[in-house]
Amino acid sequence: MDTFQLELAARVALAALLGAVLGAEREIHMKTAGLRTHTMVSIGAALFTIAGAYAFDEVGVDRTRIAAQVVTGIGFIGAGGMLRTGFTVTGITTAATLWLAAALGLAAGFGLYVLAPLALVLALTVMVGFAPIRKYMRRSALLPLEIDYRAGHGTLTPLFESLNAVGARVESMSMTESDGLRKLVVEIAGAGPEDVAQIVDELRAREEVVRVVPPPGVP
Repeated sequence: MDTFQLELAARVALAALLGAVLGAEREIHMKTAGLRTHTMVSIGAALFTIAGAYAFDEVGVDRTRIAAQVVTGIGFIGAGGMLRTGFTVTGITTAATLWLAAALGLAAGFGLYVLAPLALVLALTVMVGFAPIRKYMRRSALLPLEIDYRAGHGTLTPLFESLNAVGARVESMSMTESDGLRKLVVEIAGAGPEDVAQIVDELRAREEVVRVVPPPGVP
């Protein structure tokens, strides 16, 4: 094997390493696409890049054409990692990391030995370092809602339907029951005070609802 072939093999190995590190972060968080998927995407992107850049000797051949198609093709894999439940879409970050894994493979395939690892470090900094900031920002945007109601009247179904209708979701929920009376405490994300005020009015209009404690600032 000549020196050039060894260099190309090193590029594929670098792509595999970068993809594996990125996939390990997703694997730790139990996401739909993890270690194996990200590694294979990065290796495949590197191989396509190398094949497109060095497998053809014809004059006038666009050596970036195959690599460009990788960007288009990775969208199908990324879409497979996204799930929709009602008005909530999950897996967007995983789809983005798959797209990034392909970009890392492309960069490694072109021999960008400094840029590719640097991009990975920046990506991990965003994913890991921004997590506490993201959690704080989301926590500060949560609206608490407390409901006391008599069981057996299907109260939760219209509540969730009303939340879905305004694009909101329940971030956390706890329930206790005593003598047929239930106390539900929820934290709502993605809803404005006006939306919550309307939901509170709808809950108060139900006969089985005994008491509703709205978030601060909501009548």
